[in-house]
Amino acid sequence: MACLVLVFLGTVLCQVLIPYQANLVAADFPEATSLVVPYSAAAIAFVVCIQVSLAMVFWLLGKVGNQTIFTNAALRPVSVIIWCIVIATGLSLAVLLYMCFGPEYATGGGAGLFMLACVVGGTALALLMVVMRGLLRAAIEDRNELSEVI
Repeated sequence: MACLVLVFLGTVLCQVLIPYQANLVAADFPEATSLVVPYSAAAIAFVVCIQVSLAMVFWLLGKVGNQTIFTNAALRPVSVIIWCIVIATGLSLAVLLYMCFGPEYATGGGAGLFMLACVVGGTALALLMVVMRGLLRAAIEDRNELSEVI
C-alpha cells in the first residue's frame, strides 16, 4: 500500500511538471508553441486516469485485506479501472492521429512510436482487465453458491 501511495505522489509531481516541461520544449521549438496547451491537457488527463486507477487498486487492496474482495461491490472499481484505461488509450490514439495527420511540426522523433506503443499496450491492458473482471464475477458467483451450500 505504501508503494501505491508513493506512485500516486509521483503522478502528482508529473502533473506539476508537465506544463513546465511543455513550456521548455516550446521555448526551444517556437513553431510548436500552439501545441503546448493541447498536449499538456492530454498528458494531464492521461495522468488523472492513472491516478483514478491507482485509487481503485488501493480500494481493492483494502477489500483483499478485509477478505471481502469476492462481493459484487468489487466489480465497480474494476469497471472504473477499465474505463480509465480506455480513456487513456483514446487520448493516446488522438495524439497519435494528430501527430500523423497534423502539421509537420507535430511529429517528433520517437514520440510517434511511443504513442503507438501506448495505444497497443492500453488496448491489451483493457482486454486483460475485461478478462479479469469476468474471472472475478465467476469467483463471486462460485463463492455465493458455496456459501448457500454451507
